[in-house]
Order: sequence, then structure tokens, then C-alpha cells
Amino acid sequence: MYYQFMNNTKSNNKTFLVFSDIDGTFMNHESYSYSVLKKYILLLKNHCQVIFNSSKTFEEINELNKTLKISSPFIVENGACIFFPEDYNQIFFDKNFFKHSNYLGYKLTKKNSQSLITEINHLKKKYKFSFFTEIDDLQLKKITNLNTQKLKKCRMRMFSNPLFWEDEENKKDQFKKEINSLGYEISSGGRFLHLSDSYNKGKAVKEFLKMFKLKREIIYKTISVGDSNNDLSMLELTDYSCIIKSSKKKLLLNKKKNNYYSKNFAPKGWKESLEYIFKKENINF
Repeated sequence: MYYQFMNNTKSNNKTFLVFSDIDGTFMNHESYSYSVLKKYILLLKNHCQVIFNSSKTFEEINELNKTLKISSPFIVENGACIFFPEDYNQIFFDKNFFKHSNYLGYKLTKKNSQSLITEINHLKKKYKFSFFTEIDDLQLKKITNLNTQKLKKCRMRMFSNPLFWEDEENKKDQFKKEINSLGYEISSGGRFLHLSDSYNKGKAVKEFLKMFKLKREIIYKTISVGDSNNDLSMLELTDYSCIIKSSKKKLLLNKKKNNYYSKNFAPKGWKESLEYIFKKENINF
């Protein structure tokens, strides 16, 4: 297996790979606003590649990348698949890549939405929850606060089927143990529980870094930015880890060095976190 990725950064410049969650991290959790970052992210292009790593779908992240005028790869549905633009200057020799729109996808999941329902559905006898695909548009609008157009893109899930928890909070730990016994990992996002078989955001980042090769003279460091439990696997493995302020329980990392907790909620907290790192690294824009 061989992969080669060319990078536009000039020799001897320091490059940062920024792996970022979206909801509650890049966008405000309630309003989905990120307007304060539109100009800022353009300034990052000479030093950074922003690689979104989110529970969002291909359609949602692709639309965001187009709006921001960035052409980086991105990771969808909590690490289920990595998508690379066709013009990303790469050579692929691997049967696991598939064509989707103008992208090449690399799947980490081994299952699909239907197999998840088949294997988990019996737990509804003990717990109250709904699969994402079972929720009607009216209820989903109330849960997500998305408009009709964005809701349509949100529904275009290719690999996963999140759960909406409707039972008592004190039953959740036992539910998670039963899910684990069935061979699935489970993590909490901003609104849903996310189940996965052989992947998570951190595993997707590791796989990406295996495939990402820069010229030897270029120095690069990794940054992760997140706010939820499902971001932990990603936050634990990068050189710098940024935890965005949240109304939920504070995330605690096993990793002890180069962790930053923002003082602001998203989207201001995203910019604040990166500015802290760039100051530490003596990078000026």
C-alpha cells in the first residue's frame, strides 16, 4: 500500500494540521453561527490545513468547505469515513477507496445503518431511545434546530445511525455497558449518542496521518479542537489539544501537556484557542 500527498506549503515553513469538530466547536451549539471565523480561516491557509472531523454527513461538511473556500480532506460521521478531494495531488493504490461525487472515500466502518438497527433494536424492550432514521422531521427540527434545507443534508447519512436518548439519565451507564458487550463503542455528542464498530474520531485521525506524507524538510504539528465526549479520542493524540468551553461536563484528558481550555464558547473559542497556540509557536499572521 502506498500513498503520497503533496503539500503546497513552502520549504522550511511550519505547517499545522487542524482536526476540528464542528457543532459546539467551530459553530455555536445553539445558533450554528460561525460568521466571526469566515475571514480568520482565510488567514490560516498559508500555515494550516483545517480538516473537519465531525458527526456531520458528507453533504453537510462539503457544503461548509465550499462556503469557507477550503479544499482540505474531511472526516464524516464520527470517523466512519475520510474523504479526499480528487485534486488533492495524491497517488492511491488501495482497493478500499471508493468514488463519491468529486471525492475519494476511505471507509473505516465495517457495518451499515441497517445492521446497527438489527443488532441493537432488541434493547428497546429495556430502554427508551430512537434511531436517527426513525425520527420524523418535526421532532428532528426540535432536537437539532435545523431548517428544512439543512435537515435534508443532515439526513443523508451513509455510514451511521445515531441514537436519541429518551430514557432516564441514570440508566445510560448500564445501556452503554450493554452496547459495549455487543461489540460497539458508544460516545456522547452534543445531541445524540453515537455508536461505532471499528472506528472513532481518533482512529480516523491516526489513519489520516499514516496516509499523509509531507516533504521531509517541512515541519508539521497536529492540533485537535473539540467540545464533546466523542471528541476525546481525537483530543488525546494530537500535539496540541483545544477544548472549547461548553455547558456540559468539562472534558478531562489523560494527556497532560499542551492542552488548552477556551474561555469563550464557539465560535469565538475556536479562534481564541488557535491564537493561543500560534502565539506559543511564534506564528504571526
